Amino acid sequence: MEENSRVTKHFFKVMSRDFHSNLALPKAFGRNLNEVKLANITSSKGVWKISVSRSNSDTVFFEEGWGDFVRQHDLTVGDIVVFEHIGEMHFNAFVFDFTACEKKFDDDLAERNEGTAGVCNNLEAIKSNAGSSCQHRDPYFVITMKHHNSPDCKQPYMRIPVEFWKSNGLNEKTSINLRDPSSKNWLVELKFYKTVGNGRVTMERGWKQFYESNKLKNGDVCTFELNHNPKGSPVASMAVHFFPAPTQLIPHIEC
Repeated sequence: MEENSRVTKHFFKVMSRDFHSNLALPKAFGRNLNEVKLANITSSKGVWKISVSRSNSDTVFFEEGWGDFVRQHDLTVGDIVVFEHIGEMHFNAFVFDFTACEKKFDDDLAERNEGTAGVCNNLEAIKSNAGSSCQHRDPYFVITMKHHNSPDCKQPYMRIPVEFWKSNGLNEKTSINLRDPSSKNWLVELKFYKTVGNGRVTMERGWKQFYESNKLKNGDVCTFELNHNPKGSPVASMAVHFFPAPTQLIPHIEC
């Protein structure tokens, strides 16, 4: 039976305690979903058939088969899985670690699964074929919006993973043009702070205006895709895509 057309296209789950044997899906997703018993989840490592159940409180769970997905993707507390709902109970899944960068997996493991349940080893092919409005062909990272990103914080900022900053030649940049989903550009200033270890890189001046104008809120997930980094220029460009937060309370954290 097909699901209600109002079922959301994207949602994400942050791996917290008790995620190893089952996974509760956002209530906003399950609320408009008809009765189903099986889901298909495709990642860069293959396809998983996972049983689906519904609790008395109307929460939908991934159950039998989810534990194998967890083990094969080496999920740990703090990892993020973004689910792209592509019809009926079929999903594409993209896995990010605690640094907010996409996890890389051993290609040999994927190849050993070849021929079972329609394995697809190419993550970019999955994204392109899914018809997603958020197709990443360039380097990108993902950040979940927290209190320090919002204007509720005295000096809001957005941190860029240091490894991403270094490996993509952003160390010579002083600012970034952020392009929002409406194609409007926002110039934000980059700041580098020397700390113990690798240091810290943040977007500061201009970030507050970007956040407010795009009506972001705590718990929203943003993907930052580097799509223009000209040599010799102090300015790079990123396209930003938004995934709304699940309908649950986001804990308040002081700056």
